[in-house]
Amino acid sequence: MGRDAELAAVRRAVRGAGLIVAGPAGVGKTRLLDEVGCDVWLRATAAMSEIPLGVMAPFLPLVDPSPLAMLTAARTALRDRVVVVDDVHLLDGASAGLLHQLVHHREAVVVATLRSGERAPDPVVALWKDELLPRIELEPLGRAAVVEVLETVLGGVLDSATADRLWTASAGNMLLLREMHFAAQWVSHGGVWSLDGPLPLSPRLVELIEAHLAAVPAEERRVLELLAFGEPLDLAASEALDGLVTVTDEGLRLAHPLYGEVLRAQCPPLRKRNHQRYLASVLDDPLRVAVLRLDSGTADDPTQLLRAAFLAASTGGVVLAERLARAAWSVGGGVEAARQLAYVLVFTDRAEEAEELFARVATDDDPIEVRTMRAMNLGWALGRTEEAAEMIVMPAGRAALLFFAGKYDEARALLSYADPAEAAILAMIDVVQGRYTGPFPVVPPNPDIGLGAEMNAFSEVFVHALHGELARAERLAVQAHREKAEWDSMRSSWAVSCAGLARAGGRLLEARRLLREARPVQPFVRLCELAHVEALLGNDARALLAEAEELAPPGMRPYGIGLWQARIWAGGTSPFEAVRDARAHSEFAAEAVFLHEAVRLGRASDALERLRELAATTTGLLVPVYAAHAEALVRNDSTALEEVAARFEEAGYVLFAAEAAAASGNRALFGRLVRQCEGAQTPALARMTLTPLTRREREVAVLAARGLTNKEIAESLVISVRTVDNHLSNAYVKLGIATRGELALVLTDDLGVRG
Repeated sequence: MGRDAELAAVRRAVRGAGLIVAGPAGVGKTRLLDEVGCDVWLRATAAMSEIPLGVMAPFLPLVDPSPLAMLTAARTALRDRVVVVDDVHLLDGASAGLLHQLVHHREAVVVATLRSGERAPDPVVALWKDELLPRIELEPLGRAAVVEVLETVLGGVLDSATADRLWTASAGNMLLLREMHFAAQWVSHGGVWSLDGPLPLSPRLVELIEAHLAAVPAEERRVLELLAFGEPLDLAASEALDGLVTVTDEGLRLAHPLYGEVLRAQCPPLRKRNHQRYLASVLDDPLRVAVLRLDSGTADDPTQLLRAAFLAASTGGVVLAERLARAAWSVGGGVEAARQLAYVLVFTDRAEEAEELFARVATDDDPIEVRTMRAMNLGWALGRTEEAAEMIVMPAGRAALLFFAGKYDEARALLSYADPAEAAILAMIDVVQGRYTGPFPVVPPNPDIGLGAEMNAFSEVFVHALHGELARAERLAVQAHREKAEWDSMRSSWAVSCAGLARAGGRLLEARRLLREARPVQPFVRLCELAHVEALLGNDARALLAEAEELAPPGMRPYGIGLWQARIWAGGTSPFEAVRDARAHSEFAAEAVFLHEAVRLGRASDALERLRELAATTTGLLVPVYAAHAEALVRNDSTALEEVAARFEEAGYVLFAAEAAAASGNRALFGRLVRQCEGAQTPALARMTLTPLTRREREVAVLAARGLTNKEIAESLVISVRTVDNHLSNAYVKLGIATRGELALVLTDDLGVRG
């Protein structure tokens, strides 16, 4: 797994003179050679490196111990055999010389592993230096290969946060990865596997890392431990720490994340507490200091804890923010701590608990920001809209509540484009009503609402996505998702957002994966999106839709577009029912989306006239393309449909592009696009299906697309030219094409090119 190219190279080498496989310790060199059939396996060790022909002991004579007799016996025993030598750099001089002779005279096939950076005997170095054997470097596994290995072992999907943690911690080293896997506490959530708790450390892994740390003097060990609890730090370090620390612009860091895990795990409790207290006294980062005081049991300043809770919340780290806010409350933080905690509860879908806390500390003098946040929670999540409206004084707060209630004109009357915060709400109203022209306003952070930046980010992604700026919306959402290291509600919310954008782009399997990873926060939005994705994949998603219907929250009118799409695709609801609902509420952007769903489902003639009107009167970037799609289908204009496909593809909506290409009859264009849609099965795609090529037909077609002549293909595959002709003819018929140039378009993925 993850080593297909290297394994192929080793297998080729066995049919030739052999190979040297080099790489760092634990990268998987020995495991790679386990897959190769051999006659003799020799394992060199440090203990035998000083014994002449020590590794050859099984082949040495018992009677005549003379050097010549022993060399002759070993050489005879290994002649005409496939010999694997593990850790060839540890061979003694005599064994290394014998190995060189066997390779030089082509008397044996030798495949050996070599640890990079280790000094090897001169005869071994000569093997690749004199080009007697090729040498390949076995690099650490990349992230995709780590995911492939773990998913194969686990038998399920690995969540992206866990994948990032294990890939970073293992640095792609197979030995470390294996040890962490066996020590891990794995949990499965909806078929997606993740780590339960901190990075796992097996006893063997601890021993391996401690072996690197054992020679460090006591004073330098203290430096390493301080780094483990507070890196990066501006500390002095001696040469004794070479290889264990790295120097960055921010200060010293440990060279490997697992060093920190082991140092923290092995540090005695009292020393750990002293380190944390010392670091808290010298650092000037309020968030790090508060966490250190919390971990060391010395957190007694509610002001300090509240400031840290705000900082954590402002970056979306709501798990840490909740911990800090609760700590502040427990040491006398009072009303301010309760409010900060309530904010966090709002953003982790615990609306009732948040309202209980708001009510517990409410006064007639509550700040406007507090009243607004409480009102939003009442209106959005609990459906108590009238009660919420009475609490809000700020125009932006009242307008936001009215916006989510679907009362767009009332909200608009309260706002001004001159105020950035109000302009952001106006942008959402404008995009829903098809009046948005951009740009989205830059909203300065609100120091009174720690999660205000997240709210603004969600608003901006909503606006760009509904306006048709898919790439821009996805770039913002993906960045926000990656920044959330914790598996908390913010990461899950952004995962759902990213999934919706991936689905819009036609990447259905990526969307499904993200939705399965997301924890059960925002269940309504997640279930709507998942039902939509499963339906597009051709699966029965009615149960998911029914569950979403039961959870539909009050006061979230603009986000109802996802529910209608799920109803259309998973429940068979007429798109025109959704159209009537959207139009009744002046949601012209959503109306255009639903009309295009009707186009995709074969009702182009019924949708065309209204789409033309919307294309002329609204600003949505995709609405003119929707109208062009409907018109081209009504006229059955192949050329126009190809142009529509190109416009959709340029905008990033590859599934729509593939559906237009299917209707155009252009098999080459359709084939290139549909292969990017990850198993989509829609009525529009069913108009044109590609008959799968046989393995041999695909081999011939790929070579032809790369420019090889029929004769060259025949020589490469060791078949006749006539057989090549037959396979190409069959491929042309199945793919609906006639030229090699079209082959190159259809077989884009096989050629390693992105269209």
